[in-house]
Amino acid sequence: MRKTLIALVLVFLTSLTSAYALDIRVGIYQNHPLIFKNDKGKIEGFCYDILTEIAKKEGWNLKYDFDTWANVYDKLKKGEVDMVVPVGFNLDRTEHILFNNESLTSNWGQISARKGVKLESILDLEGKTIAVLKDDIYFTSENGIKQLAKKFGIDIEYLMFDDYEDAMQAVKDGKADGCLSNRFYTMANGEKYNLQRTPILVNPIEVRFGISKFTPMRAQIISALDRNLFDMKHSEGSVYQESYEKWLAFATRSGFMADTRVVFAVLLIPILFIISVVLILRAEVNRKTREITKKNIELQQETEERISMEERLKENEEKYSTLFSTSYNPIAIITEDGALSDVNGEMVAQFGYDRDELLQMYLEMLVVKEHIPRVEEILNKMNKTKKWSFELDFVKSWGDVFNAEISASRLETGGRTFIQLVIMDVTSRKKASELLNRRQEYLEKKVDQEVQKRRQNERLMMQQSKMAAMGQMMSAIAHQWRQPLNTIAIFVQDFEDSFKHGELDEAYVQDLVQQSMKQINFMSKTIDDFKNFFKPDKDEVIFEVCRETANSTSLLGVQLTRNGIDLVIEFNGVKYTYTDIESLEAEIGAHIYVRGFPNEYKQVLLNLVQNARDAVMDRMEADPSVKGVIEVSVRERDGQATISVTDNGCGIPKDVADRIFEPYFTTKEEGKGTGVGLYMSKIIIEQNMRGRLFFESLNEGTRFIVELRSQPNPQEML
Repeated sequence: MRKTLIALVLVFLTSLTSAYALDIRVGIYQNHPLIFKNDKGKIEGFCYDILTEIAKKEGWNLKYDFDTWANVYDKLKKGEVDMVVPVGFNLDRTEHILFNNESLTSNWGQISARKGVKLESILDLEGKTIAVLKDDIYFTSENGIKQLAKKFGIDIEYLMFDDYEDAMQAVKDGKADGCLSNRFYTMANGEKYNLQRTPILVNPIEVRFGISKFTPMRAQIISALDRNLFDMKHSEGSVYQESYEKWLAFATRSGFMADTRVVFAVLLIPILFIISVVLILRAEVNRKTREITKKNIELQQETEERISMEERLKENEEKYSTLFSTSYNPIAIITEDGALSDVNGEMVAQFGYDRDELLQMYLEMLVVKEHIPRVEEILNKMNKTKKWSFELDFVKSWGDVFNAEISASRLETGGRTFIQLVIMDVTSRKKASELLNRRQEYLEKKVDQEVQKRRQNERLMMQQSKMAAMGQMMSAIAHQWRQPLNTIAIFVQDFEDSFKHGELDEAYVQDLVQQSMKQINFMSKTIDDFKNFFKPDKDEVIFEVCRETANSTSLLGVQLTRNGIDLVIEFNGVKYTYTDIESLEAEIGAHIYVRGFPNEYKQVLLNLVQNARDAVMDRMEADPSVKGVIEVSVRERDGQATISVTDNGCGIPKDVADRIFEPYFTTKEEGKGTGVGLYMSKIIIEQNMRGRLFFESLNEGTRFIVELRSQPNPQEML
C-alpha cells in the first residue's frame, strides 16, 4: 500500500509539473524525412524526434502548428509561433528571426528530373521548366538556383508550389522538367514520383531551429537547444544518433520496420488496456488518499512557485536597473501622452537638464519644432507595434542640435503602457558618411581623369602604330614598283633600238603599249590599295574577310618573295601559293563575313605578317639552309571566323611570352620596332571588334590567331 501511495504521488507531481511547463508553439511543414505528417496525421521525422527528446528533458509543452513553409515562416517572423524546424541558416534571415548555434545537420538543394530528361550540369537547365518551393532558401538566396542562373545567363522558367510534394507531382505529370528540393527530401521521395537525381547541387547550408524574436524566453530556449543538441551529438547511442540512422542514413528502407511497428502496436493496445483497467481500479481504491496528498502538494508547490517567481522578478528588476543606469546611450521611459516617466544618468548628462527637470517635460519639448508632428506619430504607434525605430533631431539645454537614431519598444506593467526609448547620437557618423561621399566623388573624378589620359595615350599609340605601318607599307610599295619600273625601262630602251633598226610596225607598237599599260595599271592599283589601307573607318560594317586578307597580304607578296620567303594563303582548307594579285584574287572561292572595321583589320594583319617576316629572316640568317614559309589562313566553323598567321621563324622566348602584348615592349633591336604594333592589334581586335587575339608557340615558329564572330552574307539579308 505504501509503495502504491508513493507511485501516485510521483505521478501527481509529474502532472503538476507539466501544468507549469513552458508552452512553446512550434511551426512545422511537410518536409519528409526531416519532419512531416504521415498518412494517419501523426507527426514524425528526424527533427521531431530530436525536439521531442529536448522538450522531455526541459519540461516543455509543445503545441504544433502545421502549415505550408511560406506560412509558418511568416508566422515565425510575426511572433505567431515561437519556433520553426527545420530552417536553413543564412545571414539574410537573421534580420527577421533568431537561430540556435548548434546545427541539426547539413543540407543542400538538388535538382531531380523526370526520367528521360538529361540534366548533367546547370547549363542543361537553359529553356527548362523547374518546379520550386515558394520562398525556399535553395531558390531565392544569394547562392540559390535563381541567382546562379542569372550569373550564368541561363533562362529558366519557374513553377511555384507550397510544398515539395506538389512540386514533384508537377514533374511527374509533365508540367515541369525538373524539381528543386533539399537533398533529404529528394533522396527519400524522388523514386515515388519516378524522378532521377541529377548532379546539379546548390547552396550547402546548416539546418537549425528558427526562433521568433518576439518569444519572451528565447534566450533560455536557444541555450537549452544548443546544450541538449551538443550532448546528444557527442553521446553514443543517443536519440540523435538513433534518429539519424532511422531517417537520414538511407534513401529508402524496406517495409520490415514498418511491419514490425504495426505488429508491436497491435500487441501493445490490449496490454495497455489491461494496464489501464488495473490502474483505474487501483486509483479508485486510493482516491481519497490522492485527494488529500494532492491538496498538500498543491499548497507546497504554489508556495514554492510564488517564492521562485518573486526571486526571478527581483533578479530581472536588478538586471534591468543595472542596464538602465550603466548604458552608454540615453534611455527614457515615456507614458502614453509623451510625458517622461523615467530617465537614466546618460540622458541627464547628454541633454544638460537635471533629472527632476526632465521628469517634468514631454518628449516634444526635447525635439526641434519641425519634428513635433513625428512625436505624435510615435505615440500613435504605441498600441500597434511592439518594436520600431526612427530618427529625430533633438535640442540640448544649451541649444545644440543633434541627430539621433531611436529604438523604441512597448512596455506593459501594472496595467499601464509605456515606451522605452534608446537614443543613439549619430551626428558624427553622418558627418563621416558625408566626408566619405565627398571622398568618393573625388576618387571618381580622378578615375575619369585617368581614363581620359589612358584614352589619349591609346590614340597616340594608335597614331604611332599607323605611322609604323605606313613605313612598312612604303617599303612594300617600293618592292612592288621596282619590277614594273624595270620592265617599263626595258620597253623604252627596246623601243629606241627597234626604231634605229627599222623594226617598228603596228603590231610591235600595240604589244608594247599593252604590256606597258599592264605594268602601269598594276602600279596604280598598288597606290589605290595603299590609299584605302589608311583611310579611317567611321562605322562598323560587315565585310568579306577572305578578300580583305588577300588584298592585305598581296601588298607584301613581292617583298616576301624577294626575301626568299614563300607566302601560302589558305581559305577554308583550300591553299594558294602567291604569284601575283590578279591570279590570287581570281582564285578566291570562300566567302566569310565578319563585323568590324576593314582598314583596322588590315592594319592588324599587316603587323602580324611583318612580324612573321622578321622572325623568319632572323632564323634564315642564323641558318641559311632554312627555307622561310609564312602561311595566312582563314577558316569558319560553328559561327566563328578564325584568321591565323603561321611562320617557321625563330619563335618567341618563354621569358618574354607574357609581355609581348604590353605597350612599348619589343624584342627587336633599337630602331627596328616601336613596341606598339601587337598592343594596338590586341586593342583593335578585342575592344573595337569584340574578338580575341592570342598566339601559340610551335616546335618551329609561332602562330598568331584572330577569332571573330562570323556574320551572314549582307546581300542575302536584303
